[in-house]
Amino acid sequence: MKLKFYIFAFLLLIISFNSLSQSIQQSQCRNRLNMNIPSFSFLRDSMLVNKGNGCMVTDVNFIMDTLVHTWISDINVYFQKDNAGSLVINHVGSSGDNFIRTKLDDSATIPLASGTPPFTGTYRPSFPLTPFNGISTDGYWRILISDTATSDTGFLKAWCIQLTFTCPTGGIQTVEIPNTFRLYQNYPNPFNPVTKIKYGLPKNGNLKLTVYDELGKEVAVLADGYSQANTYEAVFDATNLPSGVYYYKLEAEGFSDTKKMVIIK
Repeated sequence: MKLKFYIFAFLLLIISFNSLSQSIQQSQCRNRLNMNIPSFSFLRDSMLVNKGNGCMVTDVNFIMDTLVHTWISDINVYFQKDNAGSLVINHVGSSGDNFIRTKLDDSATIPLASGTPPFTGTYRPSFPLTPFNGISTDGYWRILISDTATSDTGFLKAWCIQLTFTCPTGGIQTVEIPNTFRLYQNYPNPFNPVTKIKYGLPKNGNLKLTVYDELGKEVAVLADGYSQANTYEAVFDATNLPSGVYYYKLEAEGFSDTKKMVIIK
């Protein structure tokens, strides 16, 4: 009788373990864009995220890394994923008050409207980011920048999202923890315009996965932040890049490795 009880308890423990999910935080950016913000019009841009089937957002922060404008108070920024959206920047600042590494976080103590130009630091967004909690991580995350006045000039140079999410580790999904840091060859290669880059972490820690052009100029940051030990796959969308040779580099806890890939259009 005791043996049956222990077997039953052990089976319950296995079922409970397989139903667990892991909490992960990662950042993904669109860099070196230099996209013109039309006066009295709008600019759209998007970022493709692929963390894996079943991964769900538990928290999201929006980072306006660099936005330069002659009159920033004329600017609205709408952040969107599928049917969720938020007006994260709504007519703040005044003349020439740029956004430089501006992190919008619902848990910040200072509202964006009370911030000090050029808005470098962490602030609460104009409207909360909570509509994104509970949605899938995967797919296109979009921004729409609206200039509501005439005779303005401005450029979007970089923006990022910082996702905290959970992924199921039971069922057909597994946690594949390598015994060493690993950076795999992207697939497909050559590619047009999307490829996948797989990498592995043997322990928890900070990492950065960066793409460079042939001259060593940074063109994209695919991951930047703290991650748990696991094997990951980043999606690189080169829609806005010309054909040529590119390099991607993984840096993590003293480890560094670089591999080559080719865009053919």
